[in-house]
Amino acid sequence: MGKTAAPTVSAILKEIRSLLDERVSEKVPSSIRSRAALKVLGVPPSAFSPVVLTIQERFRGTLDYETAVGLVDGAMSRKVREEILVAIEILAQYRTDFTPSLVLQMDKWLGAAEDLDVAHVMGNRIGGPALVLDLTKLTTVRKWARFRNAGRRRLALTTVSFLISEGRRDVPPVLEICEILLNEDHPVLVGEVAALLKAATKVESKAVQDFLFRRSIDGNPEILRAGSENLDAARRAALIAKLEAQSGVPPVAAAGR
Repeated sequence: MGKTAAPTVSAILKEIRSLLDERVSEKVPSSIRSRAALKVLGVPPSAFSPVVLTIQERFRGTLDYETAVGLVDGAMSRKVREEILVAIEILAQYRTDFTPSLVLQMDKWLGAAEDLDVAHVMGNRIGGPALVLDLTKLTTVRKWARFRNAGRRRLALTTVSFLISEGRRDVPPVLEICEILLNEDHPVLVGEVAALLKAATKVESKAVQDFLFRRSIDGNPEILRAGSENLDAARRAALIAKLEAQSGVPPVAAAGR
């Protein structure tokens, strides 16, 4: 980004904050504030779109892709949840200008990804669209999936889910990330890994079926059960029988489920 862009970024961030402050309508409990990775203003998500539209209108002559990237950078340094989410949405408007290097740029933003909601939006609106441009950047996404922090793992999961959205059929990379997270125990991520496996089954059922049976020995049974829901009935019954045999559940109990 050129040196002249910095004042523009500062002005836009100032305006974003002003617009957000006008829309604060939720009292954030002190207990949430104290444990949040980011400062929370208390602006409902429904207010973000009007803020984005206002910013686009007021800065029509100065907003571009590079400025939008700088805007996310600046918002990340300020560590205010709502400012970050608005900046991400502004950057997402320049999706056609994304480059694969944006995945690497996201490494600088991992602190904000410790917030589960920010991680989800970041992966969906930035990570996924950038990853599809160059799947070799999956190396970076694998690294996110191995972090101890649940938000960063969610960033990896949400990013890779884009590979089987909007008609895309890149199942192997999806299964790579699911494999890393197959022993996930965070309640939100358990459900999302299972949901991703179900979605992948609709794209390439044989690959997912083979994956589930191969990992049935050591994967989280809750994920395996829920993730197998889109297999054909006979294959799913065989998988569940295998899981229950491994866990010592009597056949009668298994049959009654």
